[in-house]
Amino acid sequence: MSEAVRGLTGPVTLHGVAVPALDPDALYDVTTENGVFTAFRPTGPRRGGEHELWPGYTETHAHVALPANWDDTVEDPRIVALQYLYHGVTHVVDMFGFPLVADAWAAGREASPWPYPELVHCGYAVTATTDAAGRTGHGVEFPAPVHMLAVESDLDHALRANAERGGTFLKVMFTDGTEQPGSPVRFSRLSERVLRFTARMAAERGVTAVIDCNTLQETRWAYACGFRLFAHTVRDRTLDAADWREFAGARFVSTLAGLRPMVMTGEEFLTEYAREGFAETQDVRNLDFVRGIEKPYGIEYGVQETRTAALADMRRNALAALGRGDLLVGTDSGNTGAYHGYSLLSELDLLRGDDPSLDPALRHQATVGGRRYLDELSGAPTGAHPLSVGADATYNLLHASAPDRPLSALPVKTVVRGVEIDRAALAREIAALRAATQAPTEPKGIAA
Repeated sequence: MSEAVRGLTGPVTLHGVAVPALDPDALYDVTTENGVFTAFRPTGPRRGGEHELWPGYTETHAHVALPANWDDTVEDPRIVALQYLYHGVTHVVDMFGFPLVADAWAAGREASPWPYPELVHCGYAVTATTDAAGRTGHGVEFPAPVHMLAVESDLDHALRANAERGGTFLKVMFTDGTEQPGSPVRFSRLSERVLRFTARMAAERGVTAVIDCNTLQETRWAYACGFRLFAHTVRDRTLDAADWREFAGARFVSTLAGLRPMVMTGEEFLTEYAREGFAETQDVRNLDFVRGIEKPYGIEYGVQETRTAALADMRRNALAALGRGDLLVGTDSGNTGAYHGYSLLSELDLLRGDDPSLDPALRHQATVGGRRYLDELSGAPTGAHPLSVGADATYNLLHASAPDRPLSALPVKTVVRGVEIDRAALAREIAALRAATQAPTEPKGIAA
């Protein structure tokens, strides 16, 4: 890798940019050198319309080893890394099964002319064993291994195995699949004894634990057992003020983009996938497939009403968490129709809706908040602000927020550790990698 590509080309100064994470009303001259920030110099007040410098986006809930494509194929990890870079996502939290693709990711990073996104992962998730009704724990249905816990001693093996595979936090699957009152139970769940032990053991070993829940009751149980990080927002009801008082110190990942494909029509898919960046980074055969969707999968599988209601509850709860400073922006990407990189920008639009007053808070949580979360899950948090002298010069230059401009607009510029990302070159590399690795397949659709 050349010195130029490494970003070791001397000082570079951006003049007169806004840096809202430091001061929303000021302009700065920002200097970088040798891949790090060296100066943030205030130059006067904002006049309006200036480009905004933010840390790179952080995807706080991804699954690199799961198939996002409609034909059930998993993208080459080298493509996934470039998909994230293209959309300005510079940091990724993988919540499920990354060891399956770790070697390919590492090989791609070594050969890449661009710096890869930074990634932390949990190893393999832990879930329940099969219950008396024959239901497996959530996670077993996916094409990635999970650790199944029947008794407390099973956790020790899982923690040791994950640490050996590079996992730095624990992902606990704890939901029976219920999405709205009266919807069916789909999965077995960990017992209270094992759940409580899991939270305590993780804390004693200094391992941060994230738990996967759907319902208010599951969230209450998990919180009572000691969990404070939740991989999704509650989806079976909109929480009121009394409910929120129960969850002091808890944080929730939004994940609207991961559920929404279940309830979309073919026309809605085509509208969503027409945004800039899809054709440049994703498998365009997905467009052929969604053109043939005659009715949402929610209708086909009899869950359209419950999943539409769940999506609405999740959004309202996510915005309430945003107002409290407790929202993490993530997508559940790797699930069918939730694409790496592309869906993180979709998530911002889904959260914003038609309220541009949310833009500053959403950008902050998708960047500064997400980076601090990734740092926490890494097992070695530094507490440093991502926009400070000495920090890696990793940032997006974004258009100023405006009522008529979606949050999903691509960054004006993405820089990773001092290296400016060439989107056109990335798109060409993605196309070349896909052509070299893609085999003809028939679409299989989405699992219920």
